[in-house]
Amino acid sequence: MSIRRLHRKAPSLTAVTFGFVAASVVVAGLLLFLLMRERLETYGRETIATEIGIRATGVQTALAHLLHEEWSTVKAMAQDVATDDPETIHQKLQMLVGEGRRLSWAGYAGLDGTIQASYNNVLLGEDVSTTSWFETGVTKPTAQDGPQALQLPRGHGRLPSFVLLAAPVRNADGQVRGVLSAHLDRSWAAGQLRDVARALDIEVLLIDSKGNIIVATGGDVEEMPDLPSVRAAQTGAPAISLERWPDGRLYFSASVPSISYRDLPSLGWSLVASIPADVAAVSAERLSRGMIFYLASFGLMLLLLTMIFVESFIRPFGVLARIASKIADGAEIYPPDTNRTRELQMITAAIVRLQTRLHRH
Repeated sequence: MSIRRLHRKAPSLTAVTFGFVAASVVVAGLLLFLLMRERLETYGRETIATEIGIRATGVQTALAHLLHEEWSTVKAMAQDVATDDPETIHQKLQMLVGEGRRLSWAGYAGLDGTIQASYNNVLLGEDVSTTSWFETGVTKPTAQDGPQALQLPRGHGRLPSFVLLAAPVRNADGQVRGVLSAHLDRSWAAGQLRDVARALDIEVLLIDSKGNIIVATGGDVEEMPDLPSVRAAQTGAPAISLERWPDGRLYFSASVPSISYRDLPSLGWSLVASIPADVAAVSAERLSRGMIFYLASFGLMLLLLTMIFVESFIRPFGVLARIASKIADGAEIYPPDTNRTRELQMITAAIVRLQTRLHRH
């Protein structure tokens, strides 16, 4: 086999350079992509877990703030009617309840526990002295969950589920003369909660002190799901977890064990907020597509730089090799003088010296 054929079988320095750069780009790009994708998925899960905790706290704060506003209104009204007669109190209670969108009822009970003035005269004359809200309201403002409707006199039907707000009514000397109470409609609070949850793009489960579901923004939930987040909320432990809900999907869930705001008494409510886990996967997928674009751009830039490098430093070796081959065949030519690299200068100088010696002989 001739030397020329051996030379033809060996790859050129240009091909080897391009092959090395291409292999390096593929290996490095693949490893970087897999590593970054894993890190992005982890980062996405951690971000969503943190975000659901923040959103759950936001929902809790918004709901508690609304409850606190109504509670503060009742306390202010208790001070306003301190010196009024029952008829004047009745008129003010009519104005307080208004159309009944927030408060469904309000009443004033004397120290004997008898309702002396009320909205639309509902429960007027009824004895409430044995109720917990009256016993507590005589001494201090209170807020209590009243999930069961009160039995009304014949012809009045039943009151809707409510949150009972009460405050003592004191005269100018600071002595208690009665208790002012109001019923905050649960359905209004539930509607406000749904609006906030919809704005924050999360699902919310609001649970009362007896473990009953007050609001489920994700649809009708017939029974309480047996989930770590729900158990944590009912036991008073805040937690964030990844869990599979009854619909078969994975969710990041955050439990808020208490609905509280400033000096608002606890109603015994707890809250569980959730967001689908695939939201993190969508974010990671979007970032992955962006990363592929940047990696491809980097590869093209590296290819351009490689072409410039080959043209500037590799091809001169090929030119010198072809000239050396022609010189070996007896051609009277001299290699070009190039200053690209020191090695190229050394090889060129060596070929010139060899030619000089051959001519001497």
